[in-house]
Amino acid sequence: MLLSYNWLKEFVDFDYSTEELDDILTMLGIEVEGVIDYKKKYKGFYTGKVLTCEKHPDADKLSVCEVDYGAGKTTVVCGGPNVARGQMVVLGMSGAIVPNGGFELGRRKIRGIESDGMICSEIELEVGDDAGGIWVLPEDTTAGLRLDEYLRLDDIIFDVSLTPNRADCLSHYGIARDVAAYMNTKAKKPALNLNETGGDVNASIKVIIEDKEKCPRYTARVVRDATIGESPEWLKSRLMMLGLRPINAVVDATNLVLMETGQPLHAFGLDTIAGNTIIVKPANKGDKFTTLDGKQRLLDGRMLMICDAEKPVAIGGVMGGENSEITLDTKDILIESAYFNPSSIRRTSKKLGIQSDSSYRFERGVDIDNVVYANDRAAGLIAELTGGSVEKGIVDCYPEENANATCKFRYRRVREIIGLDIENAKMKQMLVSLNMKILSQSDDELLIEVPAYRVDITAEIDLIEEIVRLNNYNNLLPDYSSRVDFGAKPIPAHLRVPELRGRIRDFLINRGYREILTQNMLDPDSAAIYTDGPVRISNPLGEELSIMRPSLIPAMLRTIERNRRHGSHDLRLYEIGKTFSKKYDANSDLTEGIHEQEELIIGITGKSQPKQWSAKDADSDFYDIKGIYEEMASVLRLDGLKLKSSPGDDNSFGNNAMSVFLGKYEIGRIGEIGKPLIEKFNVGIPVFVLNINLTPIYQAPVWERRYSKVSAFPGISRDLGFVFDQSVQAGKVRNEIIQLGGKYLKEVSIFDAYSGKSIGGNKKSIAFNLMFSARDRTLADEDVEKPIKRIIEAIEKKFDCNLRDN
Repeated sequence: MLLSYNWLKEFVDFDYSTEELDDILTMLGIEVEGVIDYKKKYKGFYTGKVLTCEKHPDADKLSVCEVDYGAGKTTVVCGGPNVARGQMVVLGMSGAIVPNGGFELGRRKIRGIESDGMICSEIELEVGDDAGGIWVLPEDTTAGLRLDEYLRLDDIIFDVSLTPNRADCLSHYGIARDVAAYMNTKAKKPALNLNETGGDVNASIKVIIEDKEKCPRYTARVVRDATIGESPEWLKSRLMMLGLRPINAVVDATNLVLMETGQPLHAFGLDTIAGNTIIVKPANKGDKFTTLDGKQRLLDGRMLMICDAEKPVAIGGVMGGENSEITLDTKDILIESAYFNPSSIRRTSKKLGIQSDSSYRFERGVDIDNVVYANDRAAGLIAELTGGSVEKGIVDCYPEENANATCKFRYRRVREIIGLDIENAKMKQMLVSLNMKILSQSDDELLIEVPAYRVDITAEIDLIEEIVRLNNYNNLLPDYSSRVDFGAKPIPAHLRVPELRGRIRDFLINRGYREILTQNMLDPDSAAIYTDGPVRISNPLGEELSIMRPSLIPAMLRTIERNRRHGSHDLRLYEIGKTFSKKYDANSDLTEGIHEQEELIIGITGKSQPKQWSAKDADSDFYDIKGIYEEMASVLRLDGLKLKSSPGDDNSFGNNAMSVFLGKYEIGRIGEIGKPLIEKFNVGIPVFVLNINLTPIYQAPVWERRYSKVSAFPGISRDLGFVFDQSVQAGKVRNEIIQLGGKYLKEVSIFDAYSGKSIGGNKKSIAFNLMFSARDRTLADEDVEKPIKRIIEAIEKKFDCNLRDN
C-alpha cells in the first residue's frame, strides 16, 4: 500500500522526518519497503512550450523542435507523431532520469542534429497509460514549472507492507491511529461535509439482504442531479500519488474515501437499478456476468451478488458490473457501503481471478462500524464535486448487530511474557490510546472491549503484542535462560518424531545415498495411476499441484529424469515423506476421511559402483536394491520384514519385483519400475525402487536383542543338492530346511545353482550347505544323520524332486 506523508499529517500532527517516520512505522509492525520522493523522481523535468517544429532532414518519423523551458531554450529531436508548434509539453533536461526505464538523459546527436533533452509521454513519466505520443498539456500551462510542482506531487510516499492480520491499517486514517497511539494522542477523523437537501432516501431505494451470513450489513445513499466530469486537480494528483488512475469525479471520490478510511465503496447509476431495489443474494450456478473490466465471468452458487429487481449489477465486494457503471450521462447516483464476510470474498476473488482494492480489504476484514460514516463522507464529497444534492437519510440494513470481542488482560501475564516490569498504569494508558474500551478493572486485570476494526485481536496474547509494539521492540531485553517444567505431560506418542526415522536417514547417508525433498502435491494425470479417488486441494496454485500425492514414485522418477538431463546418471536417492488417500482413520489428526501415512522410497539407477581399475562396469539391477533392503533390515533390526513373490497392489512395478510384508500385511514393493512408467516420465533407463510404508514399522514392537555365546566346539557341515522343476523357488526350499533342521542346525546357505541338458531342459539343480553345531560339545555324525534324513524325505515329497548323487 502507498502512504502519503502529507495526507497522514492531516490526521495526526507530527514533525517527524522521513527517516524517523520510517523507523516508527517499522516498529509498529508496518514495514516500509521503499520511499518515493516525487521531487527526486521528477528532478530535471519541466513544463515547456514548443516554439518551432520542423521535419528532420534525414528521418521521416522525427521532428526537430525548439522548446522554451522558462529559463532558456533548447533543441530537441522528437519522435512523437503528435508533436506540433505551440504545444505545452513536459521536457526532460540532460541529467534527468526517466521514471519508466531508469535511463539518464543527455546531449547527443541524432541523425546529425544535436538533441539536448527529451519531450516525454505519459507512460514514460508514469502518470498515465498513453504511449502513442507526447503528453500535451493544457494551453494555459506556464512554462518552466517543475513537474512535481505542476502535478501537485510535492509529497513523499511510503510503500508499506502489511501482514494479512493488520486490515485496520489499510488506510491513511488507520495508520494515523497507530501513529497517534505511539504518540499518546488521538487521530483526527476527516470532518463530514454532508448537506442533505433532497427528498427521503427510503422513497428512492429499498435494500433486501437474503444472505445475512455473507453480508451482515448493507447501507445505501442517493445523490440526485449530479454532473459527471473530471475531478479537480487536487483530487487527481492525490490519487495518482497513490498509484490510482483518475476516472471521473464520482469514482475518484469513492477511491479517495477508500484510501482515507479503508472502507470500499461502489457507485451505481440509479437509473440502471430496476425496481429501485437492491437485493443481496447468492448467484445462480452457471450464470455469466460481465464486470467493469469488460470480461465475462462464470458464477457459482456460493458467490454473493448485488442484484436489482431483475438482474445482477455487481459481484459483492469484488467488482461492479458493466451494466450499472457511472457514465457521463448519469444524473442520479446510488452509493453502496457494506460489510461482506471475509472468507466469502476471499473465495470469490480467488475463484474468479480478480484482485481489486475492494476485495483486498474485504477479504482481510473491514470495520463494520465504519460503514455508515464512509457512506456519509462519500456522499458529501460527491455532492460537492458534481453539484448534486444528497437525499435525506440513509438506508441501513443491519439485521443482527455485531458484538465486539472482549478479552481479559492480566498485568502479571504481560510481565511474564515480555520480561519487562512495565507499570500497570502505563499499560492501561497504552490500551486506551489504542481505543480499547475498559469494561471493568481491578488491581490485577482488565476486561477489554476490542474495537470492531481490530479484527486481529481475539485473545489476551494479542493485547500483550500491542503493549510490546507501543513499548518499542528495541526495549525488549534478551534472556538466554530457560525454564523446565518437570511436571509437564510428555508429547503424545503419535506426535513424537519417530526415533527410527533418524536411524534410517543416517544408514542411507552413510552408504552414499542422497536425500531428496519433493512437493506433497502432484498433477491429476500422475495421481490417476494410483487412485480413482484422489484427495483434491480446494484452492490449488495450479493444475499441476492440485492433488495430494498418493505415492512417492512419480516425484522420484521426475527427480531422476531431471538429474539425468543435467548430466547425473549414476544415482542413489531416497526420500521419507507423506502420502494421502481417502479413507476413514479414527486416529487421524487431519481432516476426517483423509488417511496420511509416512513412506520411505529408495531409488537406484545407472552404474552399480563408481569407476575403478580393479572392477568392470556393471549396471544396477534387482539385487542392488534387494541388497540395500536386506542390509537396512539387518542393521536397523527391522524384525518381521519378509520378501514374498506377490503381484502386489502397486502397478508401478514390472515383473521383476517382490512384495514387502510385515507379518501377514503387505507394506511395500521392491523391484524394477515398469516400462510404461519409465516411458511416461522420460527416464530412459531402468530404475530400481524400494517403496515401503513406515507407519506400521514405527508402530511394531521393538524386540530386545541379547548376546548369544559363540560355541567353542567345531561344527559339522553337510551339502545337499536337489533337482527341482524350474518353477520351484529356492527361498521356499531353504525355509523348509530351516523348519526341519532341529536344534543343532545353525545356518543354511545356497552355494550352487545349475541348469543344463544333463539334468533336463525343464529342471534345475540347487545345492544347499547346512552347518550344525552345539554350544556344549562336539557333535558326532549320528547327531546330524536323523535331521538330514528327515530333511531329504520331506523336501523330495513336498517339492517332487530328487536328491543328487554327486
